Amino acid sequence: MTVVLGCVLAIVLLAGSNVLGQRVSVLIDDVAQLAGGIAATIVCWRTASTRTGTERQWRVLMAAGMACWSAGMAVWAFYRSALDMPLPTASIADVGFFLFPIFAVPALLAFVGLSPRRAAAGARHVWVISLLDGSVVVGSLFVLSWATVLGAVVHSSEYESIEFLLAIMYPITDLVLVAMIVLLVVIPKIAARYRKQLTLLGAGILMMAISDSIYAYLVATGADFMPVLTDGGFIAGTALIALAAAAPRTVDDTPSTPGSSKYGSSRYGSEPTVRAYAETVTGERTQLLLPYGLMGAVGIVLAILRVQTGDLDSTVIVLGVAVVLVSLVRQVITLVQNDNLLRTLTRAQAELTYRAHHDGLTGLLNRSSFDEHLREAVNDARAGRGCAVLLLIDLDDFKSVNDRFGHGGGDRLLVELARRLDRCVVEGVVARFGGDEFTALVYADLDTGRATAVRIAEAMRTTHEIDGRSVSVGVCVGVVQIGRSDRTPPDSTTVAGSDTADEDELMRLADRAMYTAKREGKAGIYAYDTAGTLSAVPSGSDHATRGTKPKMVAGEPDPARLIGPPTRT
Repeated sequence: MTVVLGCVLAIVLLAGSNVLGQRVSVLIDDVAQLAGGIAATIVCWRTASTRTGTERQWRVLMAAGMACWSAGMAVWAFYRSALDMPLPTASIADVGFFLFPIFAVPALLAFVGLSPRRAAAGARHVWVISLLDGSVVVGSLFVLSWATVLGAVVHSSEYESIEFLLAIMYPITDLVLVAMIVLLVVIPKIAARYRKQLTLLGAGILMMAISDSIYAYLVATGADFMPVLTDGGFIAGTALIALAAAAPRTVDDTPSTPGSSKYGSSRYGSEPTVRAYAETVTGERTQLLLPYGLMGAVGIVLAILRVQTGDLDSTVIVLGVAVVLVSLVRQVITLVQNDNLLRTLTRAQAELTYRAHHDGLTGLLNRSSFDEHLREAVNDARAGRGCAVLLLIDLDDFKSVNDRFGHGGGDRLLVELARRLDRCVVEGVVARFGGDEFTALVYADLDTGRATAVRIAEAMRTTHEIDGRSVSVGVCVGVVQIGRSDRTPPDSTTVAGSDTADEDELMRLADRAMYTAKREGKAGIYAYDTAGTLSAVPSGSDHATRGTKPKMVAGEPDPARLIGPPTRT
């Protein structure tokens, strides 16, 4: 940095001393300014490619601003060095110079930080909104300056109004940038993180503001030329901006959300995490409200002037309308983006809700969701609002499928069997209870529940191809009625002690019935009838014959006395 500033000082002194003659000094001055602008553009752009977050955003914006300034300087140098016009009148060069603050304002606002919400909106949205914010800020400040002081000065000036207007706008826009830097420096978080970058950037813009102010003064006084020495601020300013971009990297400024690795592993985040997030949100609100705050100030000032003078300057009206139109464009873009974010959030919430209630592999309800349905069925049965049948389904020897075809083949089979199971349950819900166990809740009487269990067993036995080989899987099903049906005799006792069975007890009974089927040779169905007796359910055509006597389980205890779950073998 010392070497760069030393070279800048040497060039300024050499050009300002006129030891090489006026023409050569002007040429050196113009080449130095143009070289400084191009160098600042390149350094800002190159360093931005290796940074993230705020570090990248402000450098890209400043690179664009310095590119515009350099283009204006190229035209200015052509006027002075090629055409020998010391003070060019209004020209295309002014367009490039005035585009510089349009990019510089959002570049400074980028130091406030990028919130998770703005990061989620996308980079294009952030850039467009930043540029519109810069236009609104600069336009509002100029309207305020013109309405209060600048307009009266221009109208009373003896010189060309357009030329004086352009000249006076330079220091005004530069001082706006300097004021923004001062405001950023007084924010402790920003000052601690970006102190060196802001110091160099502020010093560079201040140097350019000094030279711009001298230029405006010379135009106002009718000077024929601008001394080369007074251009030193432009040369030094561009060099300082380049040094600011080349400053060492600060802490990582990549946008994150609370609970991420940046903020720590705590579920709710540590105290510094919450404070940092709050500061980011506050900074975002500052960015959001600043343009509208300035527009509000413009409106108040214009209203006061309208009451006092009874008229408004046409320039104020035109510029004010332009600022309002830009702000409306900004608002429309923001509303559209907010609508897109809301739609994305709605879809994400729907997906999270689905995942919270469904199994990730089969798409069936998961265990927790099934528990809610079972609880509702029990409550409805107790209140006399109907009955239901609980089915617990376990695949036979499913481990052998995983051993033969791997877990990928086993997962494909589970998906297919889940589809079949879902088709078999016409009125009710189906869930994957875990592993190779499934549950179903049939909203019907016990006979319909038994028939459903038979359909399930037959559907599961249908062969399925895995890697070109046929696989058939049997199931064991435990069936338990919940509550009384219309066919239940009034004096009969329902399972597990009349209507007092809760969800856990019903699941234990279904589990016991299912494991009884496994002990009896697998691929079977056992059900508790309305009298509390556990019996086998015939499959196939035998089930359709009502006179078939079910197989009774010898020594089976009264389910009302069942205390805990059986021991699984």
